[in-house]
Amino acid sequence: MSATTYLPAERLQLGDRYLVALAIVLCGYAVSGKGFAYLGVAPLYVGEILLGIGLLVMFASGCMLAAFTNLPNLLLAMLCAWVAVRAVPYVGTHGMDALRDAVVAIYGAFAFITCAVLLQRPERLATVLRLFAVLALIYGCWGWAPYVLASFADMLPGWPGSGLPLVQLRPGEVAVHLAGAAVFALLFFQRVHWAWLLMLLAGIGLTAAQSRGGLLAIALPLCFAIVMTGKVAQAAKVLIIGIVVASAAAAVFSGLELGGTSREINLEQIALNALSIFSDTSEAGLDGTKAWRLNWWDDIIGYTIHGEYFWTGKGFGISLAESDGYQGTILPGVPILRSPHNAHMTMLARAGVPGLVLWLGALGSWGLMMLRGMILARRRGEELWFRLFLFLLCYLGAIIVNASFDVALEGPMLGIWFWVLFGLGSACAMIYQQRLDGGRAIL
Repeated sequence: MSATTYLPAERLQLGDRYLVALAIVLCGYAVSGKGFAYLGVAPLYVGEILLGIGLLVMFASGCMLAAFTNLPNLLLAMLCAWVAVRAVPYVGTHGMDALRDAVVAIYGAFAFITCAVLLQRPERLATVLRLFAVLALIYGCWGWAPYVLASFADMLPGWPGSGLPLVQLRPGEVAVHLAGAAVFALLFFQRVHWAWLLMLLAGIGLTAAQSRGGLLAIALPLCFAIVMTGKVAQAAKVLIIGIVVASAAAAVFSGLELGGTSREINLEQIALNALSIFSDTSEAGLDGTKAWRLNWWDDIIGYTIHGEYFWTGKGFGISLAESDGYQGTILPGVPILRSPHNAHMTMLARAGVPGLVLWLGALGSWGLMMLRGMILARRRGEELWFRLFLFLLCYLGAIIVNASFDVALEGPMLGIWFWVLFGLGSACAMIYQQRLDGGRAIL
């Protein structure tokens, strides 16, 4: 008999309702981006409200302690504690900025909440898969549309109280979710309509032309999923179709620029983005931003790993760009740069080497846990579990790749998504292990 049998029905329903609310908010972030993130009244925006309610749901679930019983979650708890220790002393000096900077780890509470809600009632995994199927079907086809719409921000109404446009997205954010939709379709859809596939390819081409991080965030997880499922031949056919579609789109939209960037939407720009990752190009904009990032990251390594901030980092609240001398010209209406376009470097610079070790330990152990689940499921012929572990690994991996080139996890738009996927993966691994130990089948 399941332990959930002894829980009151209202406590079980509370978890179900929270799961639906969480899905709605995550979709809001995916579709509307920063505009949706400012829904609420400062300092309680929709993400913080959902976090507070989630903590109450976790306490009521009866599975709070169980959510801390695997290595990735334990390391994450230690990371959250270390970040809190490094952030609290700066609240008096930097105020809300210290708390905003700390969310790169503190949003990890969503991982514990998600894990506890699923452990309370493992049958909810089926609901999660259905929700992802809906997201993949709709976002894979139309995910590019909100990003294009965001380019006409002056014509859009604003969110009440914030003044921000209804939609404010960055190409890396769209790319991550397009990658998730593509991997889910590859793993779980029996077939897709040709029109859906063409729209997906168009969205991938659009974001790949606008962002190097977005290009890699799509390419690496999708290629990994293709190899792991043995669908290389089918993928090659789709790639040929994609090149044809991209060529046609480039001819139609030649010279078009979106998102306030100077990068045109065409095959040449996609090729330059890919080439600039590994070598220099003749494009001053691409080479300049790469050199700027690498120089800043070298400086961070210098004053942490080889310097006086080894143990502590510079703390939370301070603008790293200003402190490190990489702020540049501050333009009216443009947000002040605070972090070095790399979540790993952000953690190192703010929390020191101990913070980086805990960060990498949590991510690495989580990834190994997903790989272990994949191997066990494949050996046992449990294809659905194998595909679930692979999907979560690829989706979270897409966010990590994008966060290695952009300020991504420092905000709720991808930060909350990241930690929810982390908690979902932890719960799946624990539920699957319980199944191997003699528990009942869930999927």
